[in-house]
Amino acid sequence: MKFMLAAVFALGLTAMVAAAEDRRLLGSSAHKCEPKCHTTYEDKCSDVPKEVCKDVPKQKCDKISKDECKQVPFEKCHPEYEKKCAQVPEEVCDKVKKENCKEVPHKTCKDVPNKVCKKVPHAACKKGSKKKCWPGKKVCDHYGKCHTTAETCKYIPSVDCDVAHKEECKTEYKNECDTSYVEKCTPYYDDVCKTVYKDVCKDVKTDVCKTEYKDECKKVYDDVCKTVYEKECKTSYTKECKKTPQRKCDKSCTSKVRISGSYHG
Repeated sequence: MKFMLAAVFALGLTAMVAAAEDRRLLGSSAHKCEPKCHTTYEDKCSDVPKEVCKDVPKQKCDKISKDECKQVPFEKCHPEYEKKCAQVPEEVCDKVKKENCKEVPHKTCKDVPNKVCKKVPHAACKKGSKKKCWPGKKVCDHYGKCHTTAETCKYIPSVDCDVAHKEECKTEYKNECDTSYVEKCTPYYDDVCKTVYKDVCKDVKTDVCKTEYKDECKKVYDDVCKTVYEKECKTSYTKECKKTPQRKCDKSCTSKVRISGSYHG
């Protein structure tokens, strides 16, 4: 392909030189270039990624704990109490109730009823009726003839009231007091004491100990391993190619020389 292009280019260059020479010699020329195009197909390649995975064995270990125990001696003590008593003198006092009395004035009050009357005005009313009349109305027909209707009357209920006085009484209470003397006693307490003897006991503590054994444990860790499979992936690339059309053009020029009113190619 490159060789053909070089040949075409050389041929075109030669033609152009020859045409220029003809124009120089003959003094008149016409020059025209037309492109010539054609489609070629070239391979276009690219790397396509692809993920490839596989299971890979690996060792996985865990710490497993367990208790490791042994018998350890220790001294265990507990208190024991013994009661011991002694005669101890003690003053014992009792509260004796007494009274302190004296004459004090005492006021006694009570409510005494009293009837109070007064005249109160009030309305004395009686029911009746009154006659009320309305004059007749002028009424006209569609011919323009008019007349007056008769007077209308009716009895309307009414109430007639007069002011009168009525005696109203009520009982009122008046507080009346009398003073008298009464004996009032105030209680109080007096201490009366004496010496008595009584047993006072107390517990005397004694520690009693003995050797015992107990389990003393501690955590011990061991490695426990096993094979597990983990997925590992990596990306690989594959070259893929496809034909891609390419349109290429080159110029082809034709020279025509005018000789005596005509063109010669």
